Amino acid sequence: MFNRGLSLDQAPPFAVVLRFFLTIPLFGILASLAVLGADTSTLWLWEAPETVAVVHLVVLGIAGMAMVGALFQMLPVIAGASIRDPLYHARWIHAFIAFGTLTLSGGFYFALEGMFHTALLPLLGAFGFVVFLMFSKLLKVENKTPSVVGMIAAVAALGFGLFFALLAMLAFMGVDLGFSLPVLRTVHMHFMLFGWIGMLIMAVAFQVIEMFYVTPPYPEAVRKWFPLAIPGILALQVPFYLVSPAVVTVLDFVVGALFLVFAIVTLKRLAQRKRPVADTTVWLWRTGLASLAASVLLALFSTVGGGETPFVLAALLFGYFVLSIVFAMSYKIVPFLVWFHLNAKGVLECPMMGDVIPASRMRPHLWLHWALGISFLVASFVPPLWKAVGAIFLIESILYGINLVGATRIYYQLKDKGILS
Repeated sequence: MFNRGLSLDQAPPFAVVLRFFLTIPLFGILASLAVLGADTSTLWLWEAPETVAVVHLVVLGIAGMAMVGALFQMLPVIAGASIRDPLYHARWIHAFIAFGTLTLSGGFYFALEGMFHTALLPLLGAFGFVVFLMFSKLLKVENKTPSVVGMIAAVAALGFGLFFALLAMLAFMGVDLGFSLPVLRTVHMHFMLFGWIGMLIMAVAFQVIEMFYVTPPYPEAVRKWFPLAIPGILALQVPFYLVSPAVVTVLDFVVGALFLVFAIVTLKRLAQRKRPVADTTVWLWRTGLASLAASVLLALFSTVGGGETPFVLAALLFGYFVLSIVFAMSYKIVPFLVWFHLNAKGVLECPMMGDVIPASRMRPHLWLHWALGISFLVASFVPPLWKAVGAIFLIESILYGINLVGATRIYYQLKDKGILS
């Protein structure tokens, strides 16, 4: 089962991926504290500095760490492209992303403009090197499976997202670039959220949904064309921001429709599992995919005249989709890596994947995650309840961190007991 299309002999050291995943709950705690300390009357406004800070803590600190860690794991395992000295690269990339995210978010949250400049170099340097490293390796892969093509598209979108982030920062500092700051910010967010994070989740799903949940493969049209269509449409939109906003809207509809189809197809695949027992990760996938579908529908409704509230809800639901999938993937990937690396060392006491993070410890996280979704939907209409959102997310992040640390402890307690170590 685990060798289907994988090159496990090229897997990076456990510590490479672990450092990124263990940082996710820490940024979750910071994001929740930022919500608790924010002015709830303005938190739902996208241009409010505190909101921008929270968004970057989630997008860079949670999703960014998860996506870069997943790339370090998937590049050699799924694509068969080895990275020279991955531990060295992972250390400095992780440190730069963490420092840059903290500095950028702190600059927004505390209105300290100098911190923006401090954040620019480490973030652009780290993510820019990720684009260069991963893109150059992926292009050399001979067998470009749909997952590999999806990774190429996601990394390319990250490059565009970084470029427009730089332009947005220059416009923020008063440089005239021909595009207004709101347009540059919108293009930046589209590439980062839909082209990079959304596309990478899709590329991972093509591999892990079938592998971990024993489902039928995705339809050939979805696997072949979606990884090319979504970033292509996002790139095609850029000049139309200047000449025809109506075309931008139409293309937004198309991107939304593609993500909606992906959500429906994946939900159907999960319903066709050959092992019908629904564990916590299955429910997290279902929760995330349902949120993605609802986000697309609300965004389309907002576009045709539904007003500001549906758009805010759509953005919140997309963020909830990303969080759900990050939790679902990490609860599969981390136990798998613990099992794989201990098994490779010949550890006779090697636990099964299901024993690394028991279901009894994941289930309360699922309940808290559902409570988080309900609470922020209510808070969108009753702003004082954003404090409850922050409190629930704080507890959820702490519990998530405890679960990941518990899995890590198992590995380090047993790694020296292997007959091959």
